[in-house]
Amino acid sequence: MRAAIFLNGSPDSAGLLRRVAGRAALVVAADGGARYALEAGVVPDLVVGDMDSLGEDLAREVEGRGASLERHPVRKDKMDGQLAALAARERGATAADVLCAVGGRLGALFAVPHILLAAERIGLRSTVVADRGRMFVIEAGSRTVEGDPQDSVSIFPLSGPAAGVTLEGMEYPLENANLEPGDTLGFHNELIGREATVSVGKGAVLVVHETEDP
Repeated sequence: MRAAIFLNGSPDSAGLLRRVAGRAALVVAADGGARYALEAGVVPDLVVGDMDSLGEDLAREVEGRGASLERHPVRKDKMDGQLAALAARERGATAADVLCAVGGRLGALFAVPHILLAAERIGLRSTVVADRGRMFVIEAGSRTVEGDPQDSVSIFPLSGPAAGVTLEGMEYPLENANLEPGDTLGFHNELIGREATVSVGKGAVLVVHETEDP
């Protein structure tokens, strides 16, 4: 089952939000992400968080329009975005498109790759979908990148060194390479055709695919 998860970063275009949410069986908003969903004409099935950025008036409004609220205390050890991913997985989702993740608070922006990694570790394969492209995490596995020739693809080690990194279908291929934190070797590769594969033997990488057709 696929979920759409609205974060409280900055809004993507309404058309993209409606299209992505429309193909999801479950729409979850992380606190203030519900505001972006409503502005795009999407009513979440579930809103997760402490409701501090959404506000009580809008929380009651979205609840009145059919959303369930999963309230958490303000003092907690997980971000609302991670709690939203956990809630989606608990309800049966195995894949998620993460929306409104780019922009907003600088600290929250840097937390997004870690939310993706946390989701990967609970069996929720997640992809940030934004107006300017996609972003996902691979931990000891492989994923396909689909796009257009000359799309930019960057790969960065996320949780320490990444070993056994292999890139197929890209302008600058790698085979069983090691990527170290602080090394920019993986920045700005390009697709040769419409599909490429990124594989990781050990560790985790963040894959950033810049495309005009997310």
